[in-house]
This record gives sequence, C-alpha cells and structure tokens, in this order.
Amino acid sequence: MNFIKKVIGGGSHKSKTDIKIEDEQHEHHEKHEQQTPDKKSKTTTNSAPCVPPMCTYISKENVRSDLSLLKDFNSAYYYNYYRTLEKNTTNQILNPGLNTASRAVGNQFTLKEFNIVSEMTDSCVVSVWTQKYSNLSSSPVEAVYQIPLAPYAAVSDFSVILKDKVLKGKIKENSKAKEKYNDAIASGGQAFLAEKVEGFFKLQIGNLPPQEDVTINITITSEIGTHLESLHFCLHRFIFTKSAFKFNYTLNVSLSTPIETIELDHFNPTITYKDESKTNATVTISSETGVSNNIIAIIVPKYSEKPESFIEYSPIDKSYAVAINFYPKFSVGLDEVDQKSEFIFVLDCSGSMSGKPIEKSKMALEICMRSLNENSKFNIVCFGSTFNKLFETSKHYNDETLEKASQYIKRIDANLGGTELLEPIVDILSNESDPEFPRQVFILTDGEISDRDKLIDYVGKEANTTRIFTYGIGSYVDKELIVGVSKACKGYYEMIVDNSDMEEKVMKLISIAMQPTLSNIKVDWGDVLSGNVTQSPAQIRPLFNQERMMIYATLHKEPTEKQVTVILSGNGPLSERISFPVELDFNQANQTTTHIHTLSAFKHIQDLEEAERKQKKDNKDEIVKLGKRYGLVSKHTSYIVTAESDHVTEETMKTVQVLDSQPQLQQQPQPQLNIHSMSRSRNIASPITSSQYVTQCAPPPPPPGATCVPSPSPTICIAPVQYQSVCAPPPPPPPGAVSNSSAYFIEEEAEQEEDYQEEDDDEILCEQLEGDFLVQEDEKCLKECSSSLSSLAPTIPIAPVSQSMRESKSKQSTQPLQRSASPTSLPSRPAKRSSSSSGHSLLEIIRQQKANGSFTKSSVESFITVDTPPSGIPEDVWTTLLIIANFIINFDSQKSQWELVSQKATKFIKQQILKSSISSTFETLLESAKKSISK
Repeated sequence: MNFIKKVIGGGSHKSKTDIKIEDEQHEHHEKHEQQTPDKKSKTTTNSAPCVPPMCTYISKENVRSDLSLLKDFNSAYYYNYYRTLEKNTTNQILNPGLNTASRAVGNQFTLKEFNIVSEMTDSCVVSVWTQKYSNLSSSPVEAVYQIPLAPYAAVSDFSVILKDKVLKGKIKENSKAKEKYNDAIASGGQAFLAEKVEGFFKLQIGNLPPQEDVTINITITSEIGTHLESLHFCLHRFIFTKSAFKFNYTLNVSLSTPIETIELDHFNPTITYKDESKTNATVTISSETGVSNNIIAIIVPKYSEKPESFIEYSPIDKSYAVAINFYPKFSVGLDEVDQKSEFIFVLDCSGSMSGKPIEKSKMALEICMRSLNENSKFNIVCFGSTFNKLFETSKHYNDETLEKASQYIKRIDANLGGTELLEPIVDILSNESDPEFPRQVFILTDGEISDRDKLIDYVGKEANTTRIFTYGIGSYVDKELIVGVSKACKGYYEMIVDNSDMEEKVMKLISIAMQPTLSNIKVDWGDVLSGNVTQSPAQIRPLFNQERMMIYATLHKEPTEKQVTVILSGNGPLSERISFPVELDFNQANQTTTHIHTLSAFKHIQDLEEAERKQKKDNKDEIVKLGKRYGLVSKHTSYIVTAESDHVTEETMKTVQVLDSQPQLQQQPQPQLNIHSMSRSRNIASPITSSQYVTQCAPPPPPPGATCVPSPSPTICIAPVQYQSVCAPPPPPPPGAVSNSSAYFIEEEAEQEEDYQEEDDDEILCEQLEGDFLVQEDEKCLKECSSSLSSLAPTIPIAPVSQSMRESKSKQSTQPLQRSASPTSLPSRPAKRSSSSSGHSLLEIIRQQKANGSFTKSSVESFITVDTPPSGIPEDVWTTLLIIANFIINFDSQKSQWELVSQKATKFIKQQILKSSISSTFETLLESAKKSISK
C-alpha cells in the first residue's frame, strides 16, 4: 500500500503539526486516519566544523507497505535484467550450465546435484555454487559452461574439479590471458578461458576426459536487490537446467536490525531464527526434481530511521571495507516540498502523432509547466526524424522562461517526420548532470524506433545521474521500448490507450517526480580517514522516494582512531542541506569474510570503466590491479583456469584444446518499416510481435488510478499510415528555440474545426498519390501497396495486413494530399476543435498561474468573480485562494490535473501568511474562499 504523507495546517517548513496519512490505492477510497508522529530525532554528532543541521523530519514510524507490493519483484529495478532476458527469447539459455559444445553429438553432460549456500547481510550477498555433472561421453569432448550474470553481480572465484585435480581460476589481463591460452592450444596443453560477455558468464573448455564426472564451483558476489523497504535475493529459473536433479539451497541471513518477515513464493522453505532478536535466520529448500520457478527470498527488516554501517577487516593486507545502507522516509507535506530538480520533457512530433495525440500532449505539457516550482530547471525537446529544443540547455524556471515555454508549446505540431529517439536522448544525457538538480526526463511517444535495444542499453548506463519516465500513447506503440527505457533508468511508465485521460496519466508520473528526494549526496569521511578512502560509487545517485542507498568504501590502511563519526549529507525536500551522522566502530569489524572488500572493488571497477566510456580515460592498469586482487572479471580481465592444486603457479599451468568461441547470443532486431527518405513527412508503424507486449502497469508507487493495459492480439501487420503534407520550407522557429537541423515548427494562424469521420468497414481504399502512399487493409490491394513500397524501399519485407490494426480516422486516408506553393501554408491535418468544455476552461485557468504559484486578479477575472479580500489579506493571496477553491468545487473530477498546481499555489499562500504575519490560518482562509465561490 502506497502512503503519501500530507501535513495539515500552516506553519513553517519544519511544522510539527499532525500528519494525515492518505491511502493512495486507486481501488479503494478509505477514510483518512489521523496519526501523530513520534518526536523528531535529537541525535547529535561529535564536534566537527561546518556540519550542516541534522535532519528533523525523517519519520520514525514503521509504516509498512502492503506485503503484496513488497513481493512484486517484477516491479523491482534489480529484476529488470531478468525481465529483459525473459522478453528477448533469443538470449535465453536453453540449457544453462555445462553442455557439449557440438550439437551434432548431443549433450553428454547431466546435472546430478546442485548446491547453493548464500550469505546475506544488509549490504551484500555472497553465494557459493557447487554443480556436479556426470560425463557420458566415450571419448574426450569439448564443452561450454554458461550462466546469466546480472550487472550488479560478479564472479569472484571459479574452479573445476576433474578426478583429483582442482583446475583453479586465476585472473589475468585480457591480452596476456589470451596469449597464454593460444600458446597452450598450440602446444597441445590445457587451458580454460572464462569471460563475462553480454550479461553472461561463459567458460569454454576442451578435451574433458571420457566417463569422468565434473564439478563446477563458482562464487558470486552481488549487491542486494531492493524493492521499497524489503531486501530481495533472486535465483532466476534461467540458471537451472530443465532436467531433474537434486537441489539444496541454504540462505543464511544476518542483519543489523530484526527481521519482520521472510517470504518465498512457490516453495515451502524451512525458516529457523538463530536468536531471540531475530537478526539471524537460516532458510533451506530441498528438491529431488530440480527447479522450475524463480527462487526469490524477500526479507523485510525492521525500519531504521538512520543510516546503518557495516565494517570488514582483512588481516592479509590490513585494510578495512565499509558499507553504508540507508532507506529514509520523509515526514513532509507535499505542499511544503521545495526541492531542486531538472525536468526535461521529450515529445514525439512524428506524423503519426497528428490530430488528438499531439493536441492532448500539448495540453498535458501546459499543465506540467505550471506544476514546476521555482527551484526547478527545465527544457522541452521535440523529436521526429530530427529534433529541436526550447533552450540549448535547461534554464531556471521563472516567469520569463515560463512564458517562452508557453509560446513554444503553441507552435508544436506533428511535423517532424519519423520516430528517431536515440539522437535527442544522447544529446540530453551527454550534458553533464548537475548534482544540485537531479535530472528527470519524461518521454511521450506513440511509435517504434529502429534502435530500441541500443537506446535501452545507453540510458541504463546513465541511471546513476538520470531518472526517466515514459508514456506510451496509443495501441501501436512499442511497449517494450516504453517499459525498457523507464526501468533501465529506474523510472516509471504509463500506457495511454485513451487520449481522453492523457493529462491525468501524465500528471501521475509528474506527481511521483515531485515526491521528497535527497540529492547531491556526499560523505564527509573526516580528518581521520581523509586521503585513506576509496568510495564507490564516487558519484552517489539521488535518493528518490522509496529507494534504498548503498555506499561502499575501502580504507587502504588502519585508521589512527578506532571510533569515528562520518557525515552523510544531501539536499533535502525543503531545499536545505541536511546531514546524518554515521558511527564507524572499527573495533567491531568482521574479520571472517572479505565480502564487502570484493563488492567495494567491483563497484570501483564499474566507476573506472564508466570514466573510460564517458571521459576517455585510461584506467586499465587500476582495473587489472583490482581484478587480480579480488578475482573479478572486467572489460580488461579474464579468467584462466590452471590444471593444478589449490595453490597454483603460472609456471605449472597446462591447457586443453578449446573450440572457437560460440557466437554471442544477441537479441534479433525486430522487423522495421522505417522510411525517411521520401519528399514528404510520413510515419509508418512497424510490425509488433507478441513478445513486445507488456500487460503490467507502472510499478508502485504511482498515484491512484493506474490501470493495466491489455495487449492487443499478437499480429504482424503494417499499420495504416497517417498523412501530413510538408510544403516549401516552413518559417523559422520562434525566438529562443534551438534546432539541430532544418526541422522547424509551423505556427498555426488560426484554429480549424476538427471533424473526424469513422471509416466504412466495407470501403477501404488503397491509393498512391504523388509518391505518397496509404497502406490499408483491403487484401485485394495489398499487392499494389507492396509494389509501391518496394519501389521506395526494395529491401523492406511486406507482411499481411491485420484487420485488428485499422485506424478509425479517415479524413487523411480518403482525401488526396495537395502540395502547397506557399511557404506559410499549414498541413492539411485538422486543427484542434474549439471547446468551452470544463476541461478546456481548467487549462485556461491553469495557464494564468505565475512561476511562484500565485494568480493575479486581472488574469482570472474572466473565469471567476474576485470579490474584495478580507481585511489584511493581499489581493494576490486572496485571488490565489479563490482559484484553489474553484478547483475544489468545480473541477473535482479533474483533480489529478490541478493537484500539483494547487500545491504550488498553497505553498505560495503559506509563505505569504508567514511573511505578512497574517493571523488567519490557511484552512480558515480557504473556507472563506469556498463560500465566496459558492455564492
């Protein structure tokens, strides 16, 4: 159950008034319950110079999300790797583990037993796999070992046991590993080369002796999967072979806080708590028939309002490793939130968006503009075959930039051709992010792009700096694009099938983006540890609402003091710098494991690899050094398995002949119908396969009203083409607009009446007009359409046209398109219908709001009657109160559209109440305003 805390009544930013906890589940409208928060924490730090004030609004209440939400692993960010694996069927491992390399001889290996022992703490999970295979071959065989490996996990030890030989993995720099491998092959020796490739751990081995059993031992070190306040550990079904085998699983859980519950679906585990404090537990599962379902352990710890720390000591090199875990819950009213953020809105302006989609998108964008606060930066990007921007880079939100945005939005039209999203996203994310302003991107599109997988992979690498929200418009949108991009960047998504509720669905995700955040997070390690710490990640991702933060660090030498307080600080929801003390007691360090050391090194390698990618730095030597020290595979290191005892040396290494690398398992590109070389703007929806459909809704915590989107029937077809004629070059963009090419917006001179007509099911035309073409569903004309398409793009395969993919708008498909000789002529697409409906009236009122949240009397007199303010109340304050009251009384059914606008207006009023020392409370004034509106 999602909870959003709202403060009742006025007061300062640190108001300690009662808190109303509103159940935001859209299926139920339960009564609100009044609760009083515990007293705020009075924790202080040791004397330290220039320490920011301690946070006074972290909740101490253990308000738990509904268990069904905690168990919804499909909505968890960590599961995105497996979700993508499940969707991309060509990437699935049909028979994971050890297999005969040659399919011609069949698989000669049978998994007899699979044992997994996992150690889970607050900061990491370390699992030791032992797999025993029988070898049925009558002669030496070549084999391939392969398992999926998530990006947050690393193989930190590997060995193969043959008879009495332990073939132990050893990390080498890539070129040296391959050199030794090739030398061994040439001399007929033995060598096994192991790498992490495309999300899989792969090992190729050769000349395994016949009739000899093989045992594979792997140690995997991983970050903990987190979802809301729960901790997850996933063993995906794709790691298990489909045949029967004996399976034993032991999970030892050791947390710093008591365990409230442990859940495993599909299994009947034995759960044993080791002490009365319930901080330690053991979970066991056994099976004689193998594993067919995911094993996902969901552990819910007792909530802690402060960061927790964990320390390890390595006697080998006398170093310490530290992990910090933090899951804050802010007790702050949404109308008090005043945090900094950067909002970038990316709008699809391809031809297929013409008509209602583009007009409704513009209306939603207008509402979004009025929902931002004065601590925001923002920009608007429109894309099609090309893209252009409102500003070169994001600008601060004020009345001047708001007016420029409004004029820019008026000029937006669906006139940019096809749907090419990668280029504008690269342009946005290539700009260095500002830690003071967490970057949040909103993408609205109705199409399909040719480089979807490349885009998802790219944005996933930017998840540390950017959160992306996506909206899929219409029935033909590529749903895997919408879901994949949002989840790769830890955002949320919405499917908008009915354009009539577009504004409401757009505002749901905007509301999530406005929730309390801790940003520009830094750790002050203090004078005692300064210069002795390698922190990873070096740049800490903003801590958005209902997210957990994990930070790792390695101390290269023993500290001079054994008890140290470090300060974790960040920008809070009230736009103030807040801090949290973290106590480190090195006397209590764990000396039995080096798990945090390994994970800290793994995260540091990821930082170094990212610096190589973005900053073109050469970090190879440091990455190789860390890889060798902690046994980690990376882009610069690989495993060489040597035929020796546990204590091997390079001088005695032997190798076996290995077959050449198997072709990498990659996702096959979806068929595309993407034509941009024609003289006119057009957009054609590509065939959508059944594997692209996603029926789940946006994951929690979206506001109420989110609905599941049913998938259309899986049909391969060519969607009907929508038309828009593009004449001589349109006028240049409005002042301040930036374009990367010759694409411009066309400003409409006057609104035209929109008149959509339903197509007659029995009269479907297929025609070709002056090089343009329409693809319709009449089977008799399919051949003619195919011929027309082939003349334009001979290599494009034409699929049968599905009756389920018809569109109902016929004006563009039944009337010839005319070229215009006038450079200022508008497209033939009908313009927005003028309306005096309440929806349009609401938008007109919202458009009058100023950047600070206020409304002026002169701007709203045409919508409401502004009577004389009560004594001592400024006119703009009273006018703004009347607008809020008008929203509540006359636009209650459209609350999702004006709620953020009202919150900003409420914040303005409360600020003025304090500034002007007004004796009346906000609630009293609002009641007076309601009475005035109701007259």
